[in-house]
Formats: sequence, C-alpha cells, structure tokens
Amino acid sequence: MQALLGGIRGVWTTQDYAGAVSRTMPNTALLGNGDIGVTSGGGNGFKTFYVSKGNFWAGNPNPSLVALGGVTVAAESGGGSANLALGATASASSSHPSFPPGRAVNGGWGSGYEGWVSEVGKPQWITLDLGTAKTFSRYLLRHDAAARPAETANNSKNWTLQVSDNNSTWTTVDTVTNNTAGTTDRTIASRTARYVRVHLTEPTQGTTADSINNPRARIGQFELYNGTGGPAPSGPFREEQNILRGDVDTTMTVGGVPVTMRTWTAANDNLVVTQIQSTGSSTVRLRAETWSGVQDARTGFTNTAGVAGSTTWATRRTPSGSRWVSEASLATRLIGGGLAGTPTASGATARMVFDLAPGQTIRLVTAVAGGGQNPSGTAGSAQSLANAQSGATLDTRYAEHVEWWKQYWLRSYVDLNDDVLERFYYAHLYFLGSSTRAGKTAPGLYGVWATSDSPSFSGDMHLNYNFMANFYGLYSSNRAEFARPYHDLILAYVPEARRRAQQDLRRVKPDYVGARFPSGGVPSGVLFPVGIAPFGSTADDNYHQQVGNSLFAVTQFIAYYDYTQDTTFLANTAYPFMKEVAAFFQHYLEYDAGAQRYNLWTGPHEGTWARNSSADLGMLRYLLAALVDASVDLNTDASLRATWTTILQRLAPIPTTVQNGQTVYALGDPGTFSGGDTRPFHPGDNTVNLEFVHPGEVLGIRSPAADRQRAIDTVNAMNSWGQDNSFPKVFTQAARVGYPGQTLIDQLKGQINAKSVANLRVFDPHHGLEKAGAIEAVNNLLLQSDDGVMRVFPVWPTSRNASFVNLREKDAFLVSSSLQGGQVQYVDVTSQAGRQARLQHAWPGRNVVVNRVGSGTVSHTVSGDVITFATQSGATYTVTPV
Repeated sequence: MQALLGGIRGVWTTQDYAGAVSRTMPNTALLGNGDIGVTSGGGNGFKTFYVSKGNFWAGNPNPSLVALGGVTVAAESGGGSANLALGATASASSSHPSFPPGRAVNGGWGSGYEGWVSEVGKPQWITLDLGTAKTFSRYLLRHDAAARPAETANNSKNWTLQVSDNNSTWTTVDTVTNNTAGTTDRTIASRTARYVRVHLTEPTQGTTADSINNPRARIGQFELYNGTGGPAPSGPFREEQNILRGDVDTTMTVGGVPVTMRTWTAANDNLVVTQIQSTGSSTVRLRAETWSGVQDARTGFTNTAGVAGSTTWATRRTPSGSRWVSEASLATRLIGGGLAGTPTASGATARMVFDLAPGQTIRLVTAVAGGGQNPSGTAGSAQSLANAQSGATLDTRYAEHVEWWKQYWLRSYVDLNDDVLERFYYAHLYFLGSSTRAGKTAPGLYGVWATSDSPSFSGDMHLNYNFMANFYGLYSSNRAEFARPYHDLILAYVPEARRRAQQDLRRVKPDYVGARFPSGGVPSGVLFPVGIAPFGSTADDNYHQQVGNSLFAVTQFIAYYDYTQDTTFLANTAYPFMKEVAAFFQHYLEYDAGAQRYNLWTGPHEGTWARNSSADLGMLRYLLAALVDASVDLNTDASLRATWTTILQRLAPIPTTVQNGQTVYALGDPGTFSGGDTRPFHPGDNTVNLEFVHPGEVLGIRSPAADRQRAIDTVNAMNSWGQDNSFPKVFTQAARVGYPGQTLIDQLKGQINAKSVANLRVFDPHHGLEKAGAIEAVNNLLLQSDDGVMRVFPVWPTSRNASFVNLREKDAFLVSSSLQGGQVQYVDVTSQAGRQARLQHAWPGRNVVVNRVGSGTVSHTVSGDVITFATQSGATYTVTPV
C-alpha cells in the first residue's frame, strides 16, 4: 500500500490557495475525521486552516451547512511581514451580495479571485476595523486585474487612504490619481489607527462601456504592513496532501524564518493539530489566531471569542428562528513552547503570541465541540478537550491517526498499473474516509468542508441521485459500514415523508394527483422532496414532478444488505423502510386491465412528466425483488410477498425509443411526455435513462446479449461521458453491461485528466463528493456479480495487467485476483456469510481446483462455465486452473 499510495499526493508550490473559500467543495488540501473538516488556506507568509463541522447546520431561515471558523498562524512582528489587515472586520459603502467586504481581508486572494465588489455607482469606500489601534507604514491594494489579468478596465483609478480613531472623524494620509496598475504598493509616513478606509472616487478606469456605465469598486485584497521592508521574502514553498497518512505537510517561510508544518485530525477525537518546526537560524515571534465566522457571513449569526487561562477560544452560533439553533466552538492551546505575554481577544478572534527558536518544535492543538440541535456550553467543552492534551497524549493521538488510515487502506486495494486511474481511485476513497464515519452526520453534496455560509444547494442531501452517489463505491470497496450515516439520515426524515405521502402528494402534479387521489395523498408510504438535511429537516422543498426520490434513497439500503448479508441490519433498519417505500407505490401505480400491467406516472427529468420513467421502473423492480427475497430470509410477510411478486411480474417494461435508426433505452414511454423537454431521449445529457442499470440493478453483465447491446448503443448515442451529472453514473452503467473496456477506460481517464484539480478531486462548478461514486466503475471493471454469479476482470482489457485484493461482492464475499500476461492467475474468495459461491469460469475449457485455505481441496461443480462450491462463514477458498 505504501508503494501504491506514496506517490499519490496533492502538491502546491504557490501560496494563492485557489479554491479554498468555495461555495462547493474546496480545491486545496483537505483533512477530516467524518465529523470535522479542515481546509488548507492562507497567503504569502501565513497559514490558515478553515475548520468546519459536519453537523453544524443553520436551521433558520432555511437549513444549510455553514462555516465555523479557523486558525491562522502568522508572524507577529519584524520586517513588516505581518499583514495587519488580515481578518479585520470590514464594512463598505455597498456590496454585491456575493462579494462582501470581508473577502478583501481574508487572505484568500489568488488567480481568478474576486474580493469585495460594490454595487454600481461612485464614489465607494471600504473600511477596516483592526480591533485595536495598530501602527503601519505601508499598504497594498490588489485590484481586479491582479487576479484577473484581462480586467484592466476594472482597476481602481483614483482614491484616498484615510485613518480614524473613532470611525467618524477621518484624516487623509495618501492620495492616488490615475492609477492603472493591477497591484498598488505604497509606503507612507508611519500611522497608528484602529480604523482605515480606502475612499474611491473613480473605482474603474472608465475605458470600456461597462466600466463607464456600470462602475463598481473591486478590491481583491487590502493589506497593511508595518515597516518599509514589506512582506518577508516568501522563500521556498511546498504543500502536500499526504493521503497515505491523512496529513497536510507544509514547507514555507513565516516572518523570514523557514518552517515545516504537519497538520492532521485525530481519528477518535475532534482535534486539529499543527506541528510547527523551525528550520531557520533565528528566533521568530508568531501569532496564532483562533476565530469564528466566514467572509460571506449571513446575517443573524453570533461570533464571539475569548481567553481562558492560556487557551484561546472562538464560538459561532447560528440565527434563531422556528427551527433549531446550533452552536460550535474552537479552543486552541500551545504545547511544547511558552507564550509571549497573555493571550488576548477582540470581537470574533482570540490571539496568542509565542517565540519559535531555531530547531524548536511546537504543536498547536485546536479542539472542536458542539454542532447539532440546540447545544449548550460548547466553548467549555472545546476548552476541556484542548486542556486535556499534552505532548504525550498528542503522540498517542497521532499514532492512532496513522493506524486508522493504515487499517482503512488495508480493507481493499487495487493495482491497476495506471497512474491516472489510481490517482482518482485512491484520492476519492480518501475523501470518503475523511468525510463519513459511523455515528456521525452523513456528508451532503460537499462533504464536511464548509468555507461559506451560502453553499450551493445549501450543501444539502439531494435525493434524485446526488446524495446516494457519494456512497456508490463503498460496498464493493469493502467499506460498507462507512455508509451507515446515510441510512441514519434518511430514516430521520421518515416521519415527515409519511406525512407528505398522505398530505402533500398533490404538490407533485395537482391535476394528476387530484383526479386520482381526491384527499391529496395516499393512505401509507413515504414521499420525499428533492433535498433533505439532517435532523429530519427539509432543505429543498420541491418535487420537480417526481415521486422517485424514495426509490433512489432505498437503493443504498438494499445494496448494504446485498453486500454484507447483515440480517440484523435487514430486519431492524432496511426491511421496514423498504416496505414503506413499496407501500407508496402499491397505492400510486396505475393498473391497466387491458394490457394487464402496472404503469407509473412521474417526472423522468426534473420538471417533465411522462409514463414509466425508466429510472423509477428499474429501481422499483430492484426494490420489489429485494423485498421478496428479504421476506423469505426473515420468514415474514408471506401475503405481502405475493402482492410484491404480482406487481413485479406486471410492471411495464423498460421503455425504448429509436434514435438515428437504432433502438435505445428511453427516459419514459415515447408519446407520453409533457412539460419541459418532451423528447424521450436526450443526447449529451445526464444518463437518467440508464439508471435502471445502476443503481437499479435490472440489467447486468449476465443479461441477454441483445439487451446489453441495446444498453451499449444507448451509451454511445447519449455520448455523455463529459456531462457533469453523469460522472458517478455513466462509467458504472457502461461497465455493468460489458461496454468495450479499453474505450471505457480511455473515456474515464480523459475526464479525470481534464477535470482534476490540485487536491486530486474531479471538479465542476456545481458538484462535489458525489464524484467518488465512479469508484464503483473502477471496481466493476475488475469484478462484478450478476444473477448470483461472480466474474473477475469482466470488462478489464486482457492486455493490461491488474490485480485486486478484498473487493467485496454481493452475498458477502471478499474476492482477490490477478491478471498477468492476459491470464487470470488465481481467484481467492473469503466467505463472510456462508453462502454458496458461484464463479464465472476464468479458464474456459480447463479444469480447476478449489482449495479451502488450511483445510485442503473442496468439491465443486462446473455447469455452463459457472464454478459452484459451498462455503463456510469465515473460510477462504482459492480457485486455480490445473
């Protein structure tokens, strides 16, 4: 594993930290333990770690994942190296809603960045409250073209720099006219002031129609320094995201002194630890700031900070209202060094100052507490956790952290002899291991990393595929238990989903529902909106004319049992929910007596309406078949079993249509569409019309060749390899039907190469953690189980060597195998539930031997190129050719 993972690292060599502050998933180095998320940020000569918490959700006015705060390390004094404006409280004459003044003092500036942007009009001003009076002799303004070189017309032209002690009486200390530069760096007579203002009389160059007619002030960053030397030379910089150990390793210069940093999160405690070691020859005085809040803060939040002895703390509380109020806190201690003076606090920031001597190593430990609904005393809890740490406890925590990741990686692994595929595969397993853990709040669209109060889609749990796509690859990767938070969050919503099925169904499509169900609902079952949030709350209260969100939701309950055979989970968790989802459709389906079939009306795509959505039909078939099997396994509900079987047998077939002379799978029955786009087939769009393959499990590698060819033709006609929503879908769907392996790999690698960012995640402007769903596609290239038969390397090209260890298959089998020189070398099968093993013959025409490890040869049969043998729970079997 060290050889496989050692070279897979995110690497940064500049300090712009592009994409750290994001409304989606950050693009910088990421850490997490399933509850807290850490995002790497900072700027030239200083380091910031944004800290978020997976259950820190604002309830009011609407549920949303929100930011918490962070920790910043910078030089305290010397050579003018400290940016005194960093983290100041900023206000402005006006602001564009997406670009508040705090963006100009957050240190997050980088290529393409927009900081404070005013509304249209002039003059405009931006004011900084430094908290206390500070002395400075230099200021630096980064205008629009500093980050966006083409936007020279938007560079500030004329302004004055002003200072004040009371925020009302102002003194002008510098005047600039006719500036054209993208960056302004001005040295002035030394001034001491608490408030500093840039007053822009001409905020643009006035050289284009837009800058004349729609003048807006644009300041990417506003920086203040003391001393004429300016920021200390940055020196060499390198940061690495080490996924093998779950660390972020940084080499940089702070206050003119080179240092190394190692940052990690504890496996079992909410601790963020940054170890700082000086590699310089002089002592540097550093400042560690613990703060709450965010640059695009929404109104109604309360941000406070304080000092308790030698521990600094910061607390953030969400707005009050009819729903819950959440609160979370950070508390920071210095271990291994002594403080220079007493820590202080002002507003939302608490500061401690310390000296770092040549060769000295210190550790900053930040404890995180709170989150959830209506907590109290979170600052005290965070302080208690921080104060309980010592050098010895942190050594223990780090050993536990490294061991946790070791065991995580050893659950299963693949060797693909392909750097691109392995980089994607292991990086996205890393994001999953960092963001979902049993007993914690499930990660939504963007995992546990929040650096904005306004994440896209509220960072919610979108149920028409996005939320469940996070977990698609966990089962086959032998990490099924990491999906348990998903089940907890879905089940928390069930009481509301029951109410909606009975009282809110009319909203799906009033004319259709009103005609069929005059009461506005059905007697039983569950109905989910498109977007839910933790604690049984609703984030996106729309249906988009769709009733299938419950079907998407239930697929991951069935998959968990399919792969684990955990009968306790089936009986207590999955089966009751499966029955409720089925109950809704028992009422909702229309029976066509003439055709003797059940039809399903819904929205195949958001906002459309048609009969027999292929996705819904597929997932409903999957559910009904699983219910029949589960009722047998649990020896219950024999009468319902007959009902489910009847519906299953009479469900409408998966619809088809003709595209360019070829029969392909359609979104719904042609000729029945209304609303929006009425085409039954959308080339280049999201491959919804193949979700009956996955996650619907209706068509697989052992299905009739004609049906699989139709699916392959559909993949080709859709040509949706690069469609953003399709990334977690289309590659798996293609693999499941036996799409030509080399072409599939080429398409997948093309998307990975085109869309990967520095932290190795696959990026688009709207999505996040769900891209990890394509892990399933990689596993399916190597191993599939369909119709109860396992098949190794079902789609992987025989010309490419590859191997895998302990991939998990349905019926709770762990499978290992190797393909070398075009030949399968062996197949190892570990049985965890004692089910009969059925294996597609990997050596057609040759005899095989099946050995139980430690016990010798066991009997087997071969029929139709399927090798069958009985297994015992806990035993491992090796199948090899004679």
